[in-house]
Amino acid sequence: MKFICPAIGKDHERDFLVTGTLDDFKIIVFSSLEEYENGYEYLELEGYEPCEVSADLFKELSKNDDAFSGIILDIHNEKKVFSKKDILEELF
Repeated sequence: MKFICPAIGKDHERDFLVTGTLDDFKIIVFSSLEEYENGYEYLELEGYEPCEVSADLFKELSKNDDAFSGIILDIHNEKKVFSKKDILEELF
C-alpha cells in the first residue's frame, strides 16, 4: 500500500508533516494525490511537496521508533487514525 505524505526537503533530509510532540507523534498521510491536494488546501500548507511512501516505512517506524505512535489518514475528511498496533497487524 502506498500513501502520499506532505514533505519538506530531499532524500534523507526529508521531513514529513506530523502532529503531536517529539515523544509521541503521528504522521499525516493521504490516500491519493487528489486527497493530498484537498488536505493541502484544508490545512493551509505552504512549502510542502507530495511524497509517495510505502506502508513498509510505517511498519519500520512502528518497530524501531518509540516516539512514533501512528498515522492519520485523510485528516481533512475521514481522519482515520491508525496506531502502531494497527500498522503492525496490517489493519490498514
